[in-house]
Amino acid sequence: MRLIGFSTGLLYTKESMVEHSKATRVLAYICAVILLPVYVSGPIAFILISGKRLSNADASTVFILAALVIGITYLCGKYFFLMVRFLRSLKTKMTYDDQGIALYKGSETKRYSWNDLKASREYASCQIFCLMDSSKTHLFSIWEYASGYREFRQKMYEEVGI
Repeated sequence: MRLIGFSTGLLYTKESMVEHSKATRVLAYICAVILLPVYVSGPIAFILISGKRLSNADASTVFILAALVIGITYLCGKYFFLMVRFLRSLKTKMTYDDQGIALYKGSETKRYSWNDLKASREYASCQIFCLMDSSKTHLFSIWEYASGYREFRQKMYEEVGI
């Protein structure tokens, strides 16, 4: 439930809120300080280390090293992208009800119906759920440590099936 103030008093609405608390935001920034450099330097270091071995390697070793470099670069790039996108939406708050969601960022409010959110995706390995509209534009990333996350995910499953 969300409390809304009016000049005549207070009114309760049937909207539930999802937001990242200050403690969760601090934890996210600490994770970013640790992980973002790893996501950038990890593939570079692996390429440099593997490059020294290529001159003495046979064809199968070169193939395996190339596959590892490509795989590590892809994964680190993906997680870097997801973390940066998540950090950009950390201060956004969201409410939801039977009609859909509302996103609040500063003084700006945007509403979306549940049908608009069918392109949303869960990234279980990152513990992040990304809300995306029908054109696959990123709207909001929710870390599973956000307050109201479990209730929202249940509602999202009931309304959209995700």
